[in-house]
Amino acid sequence: MNPRSLCAIVLALALPALGQTEPQIEPLVPPGSAPAKTKKKSRKPPSSGAAQAEGQLSLPPLAPLTAPRPLKAVGVLVQGALPDDAAARVREGLRTAASFAPGVKETLALEAPQPCAGIAGNADHVAVASWDTGTLRVRLVDVGLRKVVQEAQRTGVSPDPVEATAWTEALGCKVMVPAGCSGQVMVEADFGISLELDGEPLRPGEKRLVPVGVHALRIKEGTSESLRELPVLLEGTPAVSIASSRPTAPAPTAAPVAAVTASPSPPPAKRTWTRTAGYAAAGAAVLAAGAGAYFGAKSKSDLDKAESGYRANGGAYQPADLQALQSGNSAAHTANALYIVSGVLLAAGAVLTFAF
Repeated sequence: MNPRSLCAIVLALALPALGQTEPQIEPLVPPGSAPAKTKKKSRKPPSSGAAQAEGQLSLPPLAPLTAPRPLKAVGVLVQGALPDDAAARVREGLRTAASFAPGVKETLALEAPQPCAGIAGNADHVAVASWDTGTLRVRLVDVGLRKVVQEAQRTGVSPDPVEATAWTEALGCKVMVPAGCSGQVMVEADFGISLELDGEPLRPGEKRLVPVGVHALRIKEGTSESLRELPVLLEGTPAVSIASSRPTAPAPTAAPVAAVTASPSPPPAKRTWTRTAGYAAAGAAVLAAGAGAYFGAKSKSDLDKAESGYRANGGAYQPADLQALQSGNSAAHTANALYIVSGVLLAAGAVLTFAF
């Protein structure tokens, strides 16, 4: 596809007079014409085909529907009056949604007002997100067919970066991912606070997989309750912490039920098992050293026995002496191996005990 054709398509979407109106359809019956009157020639009832032909024009045959082209390389463009930080985040969210579409191998970030810079004709589809006075619209343009093949919109979307990104990912998945997209949400809450997510009970600290978008989080504390919006993204959904704001002493006016703040994920707990593992490794090192000492003593005894027999027989080994010599050499090898294992275990035990 010529890059100029892609430029024309994307820039046409940016114009206020976007071709959203349907083309005018010619009437099947010409104006001013009246159904022709038929004369009765016989009492035989006319066939269904003949009856259908009388009084109306014949319709052209229906053209077969063409299947949509598969997505391979998708360009991403953001339009509208979003702030720069929100527009940048919306662009990345739409690009993430496009990467989840079946068959997509490449996503391209396009910049307005020159969306064609750097495309080089690689994109077969373009996903366009536009925001105007609270209305967010996502359209999928087929570059080869030069038309919008899928479109979805949402009203009442604020320009907040997180909320706008969540709704953009939801609409992008709607037009590009048939199976839909989900994100993980987790809400921490103080004791005495109960939670409901979209009308379903949610335990504090529970990880739940829900469709991307903005969900309703209901917070109940005692006899009071409040409702908050909870954005859920495909990637990087921030953990949410809810702290009780109930005053310790009675106040003249009611305080807010709870405050919802985004907080980073808690750091992983320190691994206390390392000290126990270090002690176990040190104990195993001692046992290996003891076994090595035993086999070392056995090796010395067998070798001394073989040497004594060699001298007593005038410089010749008897079968019993050869067997003792072989046993002594084998015990010596075993003792050396056990000493090495003991050293390795002792070093590992020291690292696990003192380094962690």
